[in-house]
Parts: sequence; structure tokens; C-alpha cells
Amino acid sequence: MADLSQRDYEHMLDMAVAVLESRTPESMWHLVGQEILEVLHATTAIFVDLHWREKTGHSEGWAPEWVGRTPLAVLVGRRMRQQHPLFRYTASGERRPATVDEVCDRMDWLRSDCYHEAHEIYGTTRQMALPLPATGEVIRGFIMGRPGKDFTRRETALAARLQPLLRSVDIHVREMRRLRRVDEGEGEPADPEQKARGLGITPRELTVLNVLAEGLTAAAIARRLGISVRTVHAHLDRLYRKLGTRDRLSTVLLAEDLGLTRSNGG
Repeated sequence: MADLSQRDYEHMLDMAVAVLESRTPESMWHLVGQEILEVLHATTAIFVDLHWREKTGHSEGWAPEWVGRTPLAVLVGRRMRQQHPLFRYTASGERRPATVDEVCDRMDWLRSDCYHEAHEIYGTTRQMALPLPATGEVIRGFIMGRPGKDFTRRETALAARLQPLLRSVDIHVREMRRLRRVDEGEGEPADPEQKARGLGITPRELTVLNVLAEGLTAAAIARRLGISVRTVHAHLDRLYRKLGTRDRLSTVLLAEDLGLTRSNGG
């Protein structure tokens, strides 16, 4: 991974401070979007939360200021129908930041409607995806764009370093919005068992997931639950598949994000 400069780390600290000082979830993503533009030398930043198969979802855009006033819902929906390569890449479960040139042929990209419309509307010729944890075929994260030279290895490395911070912001924003709904009588505190059922996770798998969140090894989980290590691994494999993850750490982080563990679910 490319070495990062002191200024890169200062940018990350500035972003964290800006989020901590914010009082509303809406302003948090706005602040993050503005920082991402500066840190990654982008000219546009669009946050998307989309369901690839259903071609539905939500999007927000920042900077230049007029991006937020463009019909993003229409444009992003069209990008999904056009099979935008970065959307397709993220929907496949990939979570590593990547540029368009990394995931598709350059000439195919230049001939695509996605490229021509982005260039015409925003003036961008280069794009990069910065995914956030999500389940299944959900596309969640930032799509950045700019004209001229492609995003460098150092910039994609910096984007990867930003992911844990952005994941924490994402959890914080969701929790603030949930608490607001509860305060307004529009929602109830998260129910881990109900959430698990919605994802097709069985009660036994949820138990394994919660023990996994304690940091125990497969052998320790087996002793705790009175099952074999092989059975533990079978449960983990099913959890990875249902949550769209590939390892223990990402599974625990996503479970916390979704409110599936006791620490977040009560």
C-alpha cells in the first residue's frame, strides 16, 4: 500500500473532528462529502445507498454546490440500468476502493453512456468508488469524479484508510436517525432477533454471531456452545453468505452496524 503523508492523516483527523462537532446526521454527510473532495482531489462526490437487483435506493450529492440540486435519483437510477461498472463492482460484494479503469476496459468506458453523461453533466472523466459495508447486492458508499488524470495509487490507498472512519460515521448517522424516529414516536429500538429473521439468520447463527463478536476463536466458540469446531465453521460460512462478508472482522463490524449484536441491540 502506498505511503501516506502527514497531511493525509491531518485530513482524516479534521474529518473526525468535523463529524464529532456536528449536531445533525444530515450535516455529517455533508461535511464528510466536502472533506472527501479535498482529500481525494475530486470535483464531485455522490453518496449512494442502492439495491442493485431492485434498481431502487437513495442518493445525495455535494460539491460543486449545484450537484446537490441535480435530479440525482433519476440519474443514479439510469446508471444502474446502464450497468455502471463501479455499481456492478460494488454490487458483487467488493469493498476495496477502486477506479473505473481498474474494473473495466478503458475503451469500453469511454464508449459508454455512463461516461458521456457524466462528462456532459459534471465534466468528469475519471471516477472512483469508495464502498461501505452492506449486505447482499446493496451498493452503499461514495462515487467520486474528476476530470484529467486518474486517481493515483496513493489516493486509492488513502480511500482505503478512510473506510473505517466512514464506517463509524455511517453507524453514527444511522443511530442518530433511529433515535430521532424513536423520540418522535415513529420507531422502536432495534430488535436483533427481528433484524436477524429479516436477513434469514437463524437463532443459532445469531448466537454464534454474538459469541464471535466477543473475539473468541472457533475452538472457544465450540466449547462455549457445546458444539464441534466443524459446526462452528459451518455456521460462520452461512453467516458470511447471508451478510455478504468474507471474514470474521468484517462480519462482526457489519453485525454491529446492523444492530445484530447485543452490544448494539440491547
